[in-house]
Amino acid sequence: MAPMQRTLALLLSILAAAGGGACERRRAPDPRPMLRQALHGMLIYPRSTTVSMTAGEDAAQVTLSTADSVERVAGWFREVLRLNGWALQSDVTNRDGSIAIAATKGARPMWITLQPNVGAAGTTYSIIGAVVSGDSVVVADSASPTAPAPTPK
Repeated sequence: MAPMQRTLALLLSILAAAGGGACERRRAPDPRPMLRQALHGMLIYPRSTTVSMTAGEDAAQVTLSTADSVERVAGWFREVLRLNGWALQSDVTNRDGSIAIAATKGARPMWITLQPNVGAAGTTYSIIGAVVSGDSVVVADSASPTAPAPTPK
């Protein structure tokens, strides 16, 4: 085999090995089933857009963004939590303008962190929920009714 052909054959075998490895990579599991279970009964702020979703075996987090202020979004969540039977455990406003809210409903914990967007108006916030041992939450069909969400003021 000529040197040029050997180089080409070596290059093709390297590319095939690299490409083969890429085909065998596992896709990350779909976080939506755990999100439905961990965040069951929780509402998101109106007109929010999803930034990211992630989930583990017993918890899930969704990060969203809205054009409204941190204070307005936090006020809305405080009301939604109260109206939907969540007990506020902690509500802290930090010096940087971010707000951390923790609540429980029975044994189920929920954490909401809100921070003002940098360089633009609006808020980015994360909601984290966990499925606790003995949790009897049955995830209902998405068409099932939930408590009405208050309209932002």
